[in-house]
Amino acid sequence: MLTLNILRNLLCLTLLSIVIFSCNNENATEASGRPSFAKIIGTRFIEVRRQFDDGYSFNSYGFQQEPEWILEFLSEDSVKIYSPFEKKFLHYPVFFDHDSIFNIAREWVRLKHVSKDSLVFQLLQVEQKVVKKDRSNVSMKFYSKEYIEKKHIDPRELQKPKARDTAYVRALIAKANKFPDSPDSLLAARKPVALISRTDAITVKQSHAVADMMDPSRAEEYLNPEYFIVINGAYKDFTHNFTVVVDEKGKMHLGRFVVDDEFRESRTRVLKGIIDVYLQKYLTIIPGKTLGIPHASEIMIYLKGKKQPI
Repeated sequence: MLTLNILRNLLCLTLLSIVIFSCNNENATEASGRPSFAKIIGTRFIEVRRQFDDGYSFNSYGFQQEPEWILEFLSEDSVKIYSPFEKKFLHYPVFFDHDSIFNIAREWVRLKHVSKDSLVFQLLQVEQKVVKKDRSNVSMKFYSKEYIEKKHIDPRELQKPKARDTAYVRALIAKANKFPDSPDSLLAARKPVALISRTDAITVKQSHAVADMMDPSRAEEYLNPEYFIVINGAYKDFTHNFTVVVDEKGKMHLGRFVVDDEFRESRTRVLKGIIDVYLQKYLTIIPGKTLGIPHASEIMIYLKGKKQPI
């Protein structure tokens, strides 16, 4: 009987030590200054809002913050994030730095809130291990899949620009359309200008999108769109690089180009002539749009003319 009691006591002590160890292990990261993801491991989160600290999802130049992450922490040190390009979850390590700052999927973030229902990160711009506070002005808000289902929420509706975003963009568009010749007034088109050749003599190639949601250069595809145009049968061989502003009606206006001051007047005449004789005449030009609204925007053109051989 005594032996049985001893065994029972030993078993209770063993179980108690396991519970204590588990609790201590769960709190170890927080005790050491590192926030813990223990309570949300295995919980899927969907990003529902990404915005600047002024509450808008657009900035004055037209850059849009888009909620697009779907993630699930597998442990304190690993996470999987869905890639819409590869149609599958990709695994990434989670590195803790200090002061709630982590590196996740090549992005520096500060953990602002974590619970079973929601998650908030602050996106950080880090240069040479220093956080640039003036550029770390974006927040990412997530809801758990369970919370979304419990509240009967459609995450796609939450991910759309809000009414205040639309009002802000409309004001920017009105300014861009009113002053298309002023670079400070232009707005990058979220759906860039489309140039479609109507003749075999002219080919147009637009720079391709980057097929990686983690690549920060993806936004360049609409912030600074580039078009490579070749004119076969031109009046002579030439190469010109310049920008044009495509207004809300689809008309091209010569923008910026690099040339010595003594040649600026003659180069201006040449480029305006090429725009009128070739581009405006033989291209279908669809103006850029943001939130479905056409507006003036600037594009870069790399133009090559090839004289027809005799």
